[in-house]
Amino acid sequence: MDLLKLFTDRSPNKVFLSLFLGALAGFSYALLIPVVLASLADVSGGEAPAGLKAHFLSLEISNYRFGVLFCAICLLILFCRATSQILLTRVALDATTDLRVKTYRQIAAAPIAELEKVGSSKLLVAITTDVARIISGAISIPNVLVSIVTVTGMLSYLYLLSSDVFAFVIKAILFGVVTYQVPMLIGNKYFARGRAEFDMLQESIRGLIYGAKELKLNKIKRDRYFDEFLATHEQSVLRNTKRANTIVVSAANYGDLLSFYVIGVIAYIFVSYHSIENVKLVGAMMALIYIASPVALILNSLPQIINARVSLRSVKKLFDQIPVENVSESTEPLPPWETVRLAGITFHYRNEDSEFALGPVDLEISKGDVTFIVGGNGSGKSTLSKIISLHYHPSSGDVFFGDTKIDASSMGRGRACIAAIFTDYYLFDRLLGSLDTVDQRIVESYLSKLGIANKVRITDGRFSTTSLSDGQRKRLALLVALIEDRDIYLFDEWAADQDPSFKEVFYHEVLPELKAKNKAVVVISHDDRYFHVADKLLVMEDGKLIRTELRQPDPLQWRANEPGVAV
Repeated sequence: MDLLKLFTDRSPNKVFLSLFLGALAGFSYALLIPVVLASLADVSGGEAPAGLKAHFLSLEISNYRFGVLFCAICLLILFCRATSQILLTRVALDATTDLRVKTYRQIAAAPIAELEKVGSSKLLVAITTDVARIISGAISIPNVLVSIVTVTGMLSYLYLLSSDVFAFVIKAILFGVVTYQVPMLIGNKYFARGRAEFDMLQESIRGLIYGAKELKLNKIKRDRYFDEFLATHEQSVLRNTKRANTIVVSAANYGDLLSFYVIGVIAYIFVSYHSIENVKLVGAMMALIYIASPVALILNSLPQIINARVSLRSVKKLFDQIPVENVSESTEPLPPWETVRLAGITFHYRNEDSEFALGPVDLEISKGDVTFIVGGNGSGKSTLSKIISLHYHPSSGDVFFGDTKIDASSMGRGRACIAAIFTDYYLFDRLLGSLDTVDQRIVESYLSKLGIANKVRITDGRFSTTSLSDGQRKRLALLVALIEDRDIYLFDEWAADQDPSFKEVFYHEVLPELKAKNKAVVVISHDDRYFHVADKLLVMEDGKLIRTELRQPDPLQWRANEPGVAV
């Protein structure tokens, strides 16, 4: 997977046409020198013969035939070079847009567990930094390719002019390429180190933003975070990038001046050992001067291309880390069902720092019931909830919706039955479901019941604002879930940061309303004052379902059963 392959995979015909026109422009560019030299050869004593003169717009043109040919070649170069660059630039933009979209789609199609393992920092760096660098490098490639063809054309002319000069220039180019590659390889390594360190910097920046409240309260903690994390990673990125740029820019300037060193050697040393006509010597000098500009462009573009290659490798590595979740996206309704059953479910999670195992778990969740999952921190409540919501694939065991086993072919259909609000939920700025089924009167009722009617309006499916307090944002997320009207509702500590009045609304109005609508409701909660709302209590500890309790007719009797419940 390299930059040029991005182009050829996207539009091979346009790339071929672009390269052909670039080659034509390059060879036409090389023709300008012999045309000028030929026209000068016809000039005697600084004046062209009368038969070669013409007048145009009151201007006297010497050697007009060559003048017309010169203008025609210039127009051809303008057309071919501009068309070549425009074509390849458009292909480059299309290809990099495809790469971004592919990145989006692969992230959207990846298993949640794998995304969590990779971490949001690496994903954000790939999309915001790596793709931007790839675009920058890709856009420079058209000019580089045209310049390479131009240099090839000039060298071809140089060969026709003098094989001895051509041989000397080729040797000089080979020497320059070898001596140029050594610092470029070193610079490439520093670029790669800086890119790897950038992931750590991104994670530190996330800590600064999301941990701002904690850092604000403790100056020692804040100073340590700045000194040991932010400043360390920032300086590492800066140090490696500085070294890489210093080496690469120095190498580029060396390569840029190499063509002038060659001109000097030919002008002052080469002529002492080889016999060459003045006209051919002048032509060779002009060709080498012409070469200097495209060579400089090639060398100056190399840092961008190197950065783009480093980023492209990083994106490819990220793609290799994130497998595509091979499940059906069909949302066709499942056969009628009344219970969700987990049979022998296990789930294993392992990273560099820790290992966690859930199960085996056997349980049933029924429509028309409110099921609470309770337990201490690290007991496996959230992991179990993500198994129920079909975000995690169990390591072993099966999930059934009624008699339908949830597998790759039915996963999308099962997920279409579920609405969930997790602790790390994201609130979009609009309703993304079908607006045709949204009853505005119900929306207004929920807005009022949840205490945000005076804060948010919904117009054409968009929220007037999402700049709300944490509690208000969560209530707005609850409204979105209720509007979706799914068969299963899962709430992970939804009421944890709500005022007592809205806890009452949630536990005593929203949950009973969902129950009355024959929804299967799953709630992760620490609020033991509201356990009496549940029909079933699932008690988790160390990844095991240690007990299932059913609600007693008398709420006080339920509470008498609570001792021993892990909360």
